[in-house]
Amino acid sequence: MEINIFIKNLKKRKGKLIVFVLIFLIVAAAISFSQPLKYKANSRLLIIQENSTSDPYTIAKSNQYVGSLLSEAVYSGSFLELLATNNSSNINWSYFTGNYKQQLKLWKKTVSARNINNTGVMEVAVYHPDSNQAKQIAIAVNNLLVTQNGNYQSSGDMVKVKVIDQPVVSYLPAKPNLPVNFGAAIIFGLLFGLTYIYYFPESRKQKSNKKTPLTTTNHNQQNNQLDNNIVEEVEDKADFSGNIRNIIH
Repeated sequence: MEINIFIKNLKKRKGKLIVFVLIFLIVAAAISFSQPLKYKANSRLLIIQENSTSDPYTIAKSNQYVGSLLSEAVYSGSFLELLATNNSSNINWSYFTGNYKQQLKLWKKTVSARNINNTGVMEVAVYHPDSNQAKQIAIAVNNLLVTQNGNYQSSGDMVKVKVIDQPVVSYLPAKPNLPVNFGAAIIFGLLFGLTYIYYFPESRKQKSNKKTPLTTTNHNQQNNQLDNNIVEEVEDKADFSGNIRNIIH
């Protein structure tokens, strides 16, 4: 299909395109608001190795390794148990309901830890429906990483963890990410709508309107042919009557 024809069809059927976008927006809204809104508390920690005789490159690689270990350890059940044992005063533990498996599943949805760009800097994010609880959990996680990181790495006291950015809580809910969800809905709605118009350039109504004149023309032709046949029969009868009279006379 040529581009100018496609643009003309698009102008004629822009209502169909709007319908597709609205459908995807409704689906995105239903999925987004079916989940609880959660605030985000974000902080950063620095891993340092003290009294090390290794060269800077080896130390940097070792910090990356320790950072990766600690990032994975944050998701573990033992870390959650240590957190509940050592920092239980400011955290509402009734939020983590259910059996051990359910609690661990919810914990993995609550906390996020990663080593930034393979450096010795860790980023810890906590998501919670209550902004204050998100901050309190983030503080507790940071304190545990600072004071008891030796449970998850073999370098002992040589490794130090320091908080370089205290937890900062988002003003608006960070989960679900509404701008991303609705933006994706608009993009997919446009793509599906444009694809539909490209492969189905005409609506059913337009197709039926095109078929109607052809049907009417055929019907008129049949009527004209029938009239011609009747006229010919009348003329034949007239000729035949005339011939009979001539013969008689």
